[in-house]
Amino acid sequence: MQADPVARALTLGPVLSANADRTERDRRVAPENLEGLRGAGLLRLTPPTARGGFGATVRTQAEVGLALGRACPSTAWVAGIYNGVRPMTLMLTADAEDEFYGPGPDVLVCSVAGVNGAADRVDGGVRITGTWAAASGCEDAHWALLGIPLPDTAGGQPSAATVLVPLEDLRVKDTWHVAGMRGTGSQSLVADAVLVPDHRVVTAAVAPSGGAAVFPAALKFGSSLNLLAPVVGAALGALDTVRRTLGSGRGITASVYRETTASPSAQMWLGEADRLVDRTVRLVGSVADATDAALIGEPLTLRERSALRMDMVTAVEHARTAVSRLLDLNGTAAFSASNPLQRFWRDMETGSRHVQFNPFLTREDYRRLIVGIESPVSLLL
Repeated sequence: MQADPVARALTLGPVLSANADRTERDRRVAPENLEGLRGAGLLRLTPPTARGGFGATVRTQAEVGLALGRACPSTAWVAGIYNGVRPMTLMLTADAEDEFYGPGPDVLVCSVAGVNGAADRVDGGVRITGTWAAASGCEDAHWALLGIPLPDTAGGQPSAATVLVPLEDLRVKDTWHVAGMRGTGSQSLVADAVLVPDHRVVTAAVAPSGGAAVFPAALKFGSSLNLLAPVVGAALGALDTVRRTLGSGRGITASVYRETTASPSAQMWLGEADRLVDRTVRLVGSVADATDAALIGEPLTLRERSALRMDMVTAVEHARTAVSRLLDLNGTAAFSASNPLQRFWRDMETGSRHVQFNPFLTREDYRRLIVGIESPVSLLL
């Protein structure tokens, strides 16, 4: 990569900000945003270098997500999906990988990891039918990775599997009507007896080589951070917005203060928000660094994975508290449809409720581990 991708993401910020309202209104990333991401090389962070990708570290991916989320969390989320999901293609057969990367490293893939729908084994593959909800970025993706219940050849219980399906074989159903992250275009994907050849089916038990399928836990954290970064980026964007507002000399209604910044208590409130956002960003960086270290060193232990999940949940909670302080400083004016602060707030509150950041299950697993119960309740750990 000839230029720092984080610098490219920051440079792209004004374009994303200018299109943020339209992205939300259209419930889909604005074409100019997508083209800007592509032109800046920010959609090829994770393909293998042999396929023309940049092989970016998890830390770089997270910092790109923070920079993009600061301008438009929805756009950052979709970019995070495209980059975060792509490492799953490491599990594909050589034929499927050739098919996938045929158009080049900018090929886009969305995903619904949850097992859904129905699948029947047929000669040469499986035939799938069903609906997979919340496929972020699906309208602009070329492929989808979908979780299915794969029938057992011996007549036993189905096992979890993932299938790679061209978007042209699926139907997009308009179901994404939500309070926040509206611009992610997380519509539902519908398959009606779609044939998926065997070479595009990845089971949880067998790798393409015929051996055990080993998908490093660290890669799962990389995928999670690609979703956490836009959420934290929304808090950064909210902080930027309030700083601009207070910098314009805005006062406090029903008070003696002609300027909010003249109030010691308002200074304390802003300082607390700034401190929490800074702490949140540092937590994202530390989780990313630990993930990068695990990818080139020893695998993460169960206890280490649980601690990193706790760090991500803590980052989410700090971000929420910080934005709450910022809303206090701005008052009811923050909820005007023309004020970007309320969009950052809605995007953060919605994105942070993703299953990856479940706070009570994360704490349950951590507390079980510290008393010696090593059987997680979360399938993400």
